[in-house]
Amino acid sequence: MRNTIISLYQPTHLAGLIPTMQSYIDSATRHLSSTQKDDVTFSDLSLRLATDVIGEAAFGVDFGLSGGSPPDDERSKDGEVSEFIKEHIYSTTSLKMDLSGSFSIVLGLLVPVLQEPVRQLLKRIPGTADWKIHQTNLKLSKRLEEIVAKRASERDRGSKDFLSAILNARDSDGASRKLFTSDYISALAYEHLLAGSATTSFTLSSVLYLVSKHPEVEQKLVREIDGFGPSDLIPTFDDLQHEFPYLDQVIKEAMRFYTVSPLVARETSQPVEVGGFLLPKGTWVWLAPGVLAKDPKHFPEPHLFRPERFDPACDEEKQRHPYAHIPFGIGPRACIGQKFSLQEIKLAVIHLYRRYVFRHSPSMESPLEFQYGVVLNFKHGVKLRVIRRSEACHVII
Repeated sequence: MRNTIISLYQPTHLAGLIPTMQSYIDSATRHLSSTQKDDVTFSDLSLRLATDVIGEAAFGVDFGLSGGSPPDDERSKDGEVSEFIKEHIYSTTSLKMDLSGSFSIVLGLLVPVLQEPVRQLLKRIPGTADWKIHQTNLKLSKRLEEIVAKRASERDRGSKDFLSAILNARDSDGASRKLFTSDYISALAYEHLLAGSATTSFTLSSVLYLVSKHPEVEQKLVREIDGFGPSDLIPTFDDLQHEFPYLDQVIKEAMRFYTVSPLVARETSQPVEVGGFLLPKGTWVWLAPGVLAKDPKHFPEPHLFRPERFDPACDEEKQRHPYAHIPFGIGPRACIGQKFSLQEIKLAVIHLYRRYVFRHSPSMESPLEFQYGVVLNFKHGVKLRVIRRSEACHVII
């Protein structure tokens, strides 16, 4: 089954997704302001965009959030898709790891053995964060089960999206049918929706926020994008890998500067010694990628946004430990959707900077405030002023 999932993130499949991604990017950005007086909460726009893209890739469903409306046959009379997305977006912003969020999550970080008993208790008490999260999960589970059941009943479902590919693999193998139940498939599908929308949205918003306050980075990035070719030339998969080296550096530095996954957890499968401490089998080990990314030993002057630190030719990059920057995790459990996410972010950045430059809105707080949860989120959003390139007050050479 893992091989089936991995096949959806191979170059040939990703290349075939470029027209779909580009279509949603065009739709999401079509109505961006062409004046300097209007601001946009870009973090909201990027979440709608990322949710539409992963919705199509994971479920084969057009959620219609990026400026258009989903086809009539992809809605139910009670607005199932719309309500599902509302619950999904709430879930991406509600799982906080501070004292305003779920107490059981906070407790789990301190005393893991108490997390589950406390969660079971609190989810029964109306008004608590654990209760709200539980109610949201119930609604999401119900809607996912309905989507999975509908797709499972289709005879000619194809194999282009994640859900259809998983169902096809299950149906072709009797043993897999017993192991991969509808509940398990629903959980897999939602994991892809959450991982493919919230994290991608955050990183794309981070790139625009950081580039917009560093003119020298913006000029270098725009020169590279303009140098690729006419503004209507859509990059191919190979182009995205090889023709935009500075864009690669900008994205890596944005992910280092604002690491979207505050914590990565692993459970020891056998006794292991780490740093002189013997960890028994079953021990939870927590890693903080954001702390690693700010270590001056690996990233001199870590408080500075400097994409050039990821230039393969620079000494800093050559001497850095390969695990100093791990925004997608490491090992066999690393994020399998990282190429999918990076492809979407690159296409969006190229499209946007061919047409616009951005400046911080006067209404946005400085420095940014964050909401810590399963993924990092902007507490008040990223508010940007959109300036059409032809109207920009400075010339980009």
